[in-house]
Amino acid sequence: MKTVKLVASAFLLVAPATTFAQDMPISTDGTDPKTWDPKQDAAASGKNNHAVIYEDSEIRVLSVTVAPGEVETPHHHQWPSIIVYDRPVKSENRDGKGNVLPPKLPGADKVALPRVIRVPPEALHSVNNLDSKPLHLIRVEFKHGFPKQ
Repeated sequence: MKTVKLVASAFLLVAPATTFAQDMPISTDGTDPKTWDPKQDAAASGKNNHAVIYEDSEIRVLSVTVAPGEVETPHHHQWPSIIVYDRPVKSENRDGKGNVLPPKLPGADKVALPRVIRVPPEALHSVNNLDSKPLHLIRVEFKHGFPKQ
């Protein structure tokens, strides 16, 4: 039930901000998601950490869990998303070349949770959980881009 409330809250929070979708880059690394290898999609190569909890022709909702000390298999997210963070966890995100990326949620230990952020299609990356507790988040991917108001 908590997950359903978080996802519902995420939809309510993203609706007023949809006008900013045009300002979002094509992807986190500037490449076209249409050229990315489908075998490296989060639900395929990242299936140990990404569970599809809902999918239709418009959206895909993923429950993402990374155990303490675990490093995800490199994967991508081909659609723009909202991410719902439900607990503060120390982690590190690396791009496909192994470079550390800036945190999506700076100062996560100092912000009220749950927290919702918008992200463009996310190129090849992997998350390393540096904490002693599991990382968990809900990711809602919009298959046709963010809805227009």
